[in-house]
Amino acid sequence: MSSERITYGPVEGLRAGRYGLGLDMKVTCYRIGGTLIDTGPPNQWRAVRRFVTQQDDEHGIDRVILTHHHEDHAGNAARLQELLDVPVYAPEKSLDRLREGISLETYRWIVWGRPRPVEAEPVPESLTLADGTPLHTLSAPGHSDDMVCYLAPAHELLFAADLYVTRRPEYLRFDEHAPRLIESIHQVLEHDFDAVLCAHRGVVEDGRRALADKVKYMEALCGVVRRRYRYDKLSVPEITDEILGTEGMLYWATGGDFSKHNLIASCLQEVEADASAIVE
Repeated sequence: MSSERITYGPVEGLRAGRYGLGLDMKVTCYRIGGTLIDTGPPNQWRAVRRFVTQQDDEHGIDRVILTHHHEDHAGNAARLQELLDVPVYAPEKSLDRLREGISLETYRWIVWGRPRPVEAEPVPESLTLADGTPLHTLSAPGHSDDMVCYLAPAHELLFAADLYVTRRPEYLRFDEHAPRLIESIHQVLEHDFDAVLCAHRGVVEDGRRALADKVKYMEALCGVVRRRYRYDKLSVPEITDEILGTEGMLYWATGGDFSKHNLIASCLQEVEADASAIVE
């Protein structure tokens, strides 16, 4: 396990995690003023606790806001709520899952740990930061149906959760939705910001361009996939091999939860009414 601190303008971040199953699984939580955005994975609690408590009283954490319910983002919310006696806010669609808990694939609890249930409050559309400037909530489904990003327009920053991650994705989780992800990126790009604070990549200084490049790549990929499927009558495995090649380490490490096949199949989700016929 390892961790590193990030400083970018008014933001401090903690990037923590382990090299699990041969892959770098680090996740970043960010602090701007007294607001902590995401809480890191449960097995990184010691590093997260040091990060939030090594602040003077004037600049302590007074609230936690989550981008979505996944354990690598929300995993320490309950502990922080108890330790700091602060409110936890989350997207409306996250609340039941955070309260009741979710089942995790084996690789997820090995790599990130098991989160405790937490009683969160719905995050408002707009919050005020300690410096008096706004922080806006932007709905951004695709990676998950409950994911949001947070926009700090006065600082030209986008806290992007898992919206970016990479310019040219080759893998997708089984429950991710490529067309919705494309739509979310377009909607986010309607707002003004410069840097992207990515949960997995850290600070992406050319964040607007990076997101624009990603959405262009995904639209082009989906276009090719749909043509090859609809007009050339190729199967999803055939298209996957042709465009992305054979599955790599991420597929085997996650038991197929992340796969190239999932990405190609997801490009067709709005083409075929019966999605089950596509992913077979």
